[in-house]
Amino acid sequence: MEPKPGAGGEVAAKHIMGTPADGYNLLVTGSSITIRAASNEKNADGLRDLQPIAQITTTPYVIVAKAGKFKTFKNLIDQAKPSGSKIDFASAGVGTGMHYLGELINISAGTHMVHVPYSTGSRQLQAVMAGDVDIAIISLVTAWPYISAGTMEALAVSSAERSAVATGVPTLHELGLRDVPAIGAWIAVFGPKNMDPAVTKSLADEITAIAKSPATQETVKGWAAELPDTSTAALTDVVRSETEFWKKLIKERNLPVAD
Repeated sequence: MEPKPGAGGEVAAKHIMGTPADGYNLLVTGSSITIRAASNEKNADGLRDLQPIAQITTTPYVIVAKAGKFKTFKNLIDQAKPSGSKIDFASAGVGTGMHYLGELINISAGTHMVHVPYSTGSRQLQAVMAGDVDIAIISLVTAWPYISAGTMEALAVSSAERSAVATGVPTLHELGLRDVPAIGAWIAVFGPKNMDPAVTKSLADEITAIAKSPATQETVKGWAAELPDTSTAALTDVVRSETEFWKKLIKERNLPVAD
């Protein structure tokens, strides 16, 4: 494995686009690929420029605060509604799903939370614990160790249904924000465009076999993640639908995009 960090995964995606489509050059990336493709046609597109292989994990975003700060999502919203209120939310950067979720909450709830971008999830959580920001919008996987340890409180999750792990945390829809779309984070495997279909199928079948293992299922549950449909067709549908969803939402809500 060779890390290729930068531009929210864009550096790695562009690198894989230039490698042989032999099944040995693979990209493991996140759901941000659909947002990047939707926000700028020059960015790597998961269908146009790459070959989807299989989705590995999914997890919702979670709104977290330092334990005892708000106690409930309603208390957060009540404090963030008055004009001139000073409530900050941390995300992993401008134009990320976490950033957009915060802006959508502002629109839906009539709040005035101010976005503060951080480069990594760990820095988001450090900022919350230090009191530099009021809340973080972050993947449940990243925040789960703090939530389960009791040092952070989970106020809401972004998924349509409650997390199978964090069962006590309500969804935004349950809390009345029904016009905020159910979004979250996922990790998937892609290859270069024009891979041999037989190679793509072989890789997807191997991933599916691993996902069915009880040991894998237990490990993924311990991360506070879930195992999705690991078929190539399912990932293809996810990439297509999410890219179109983000294109429409960015345009309709005039959401800011990353440079």
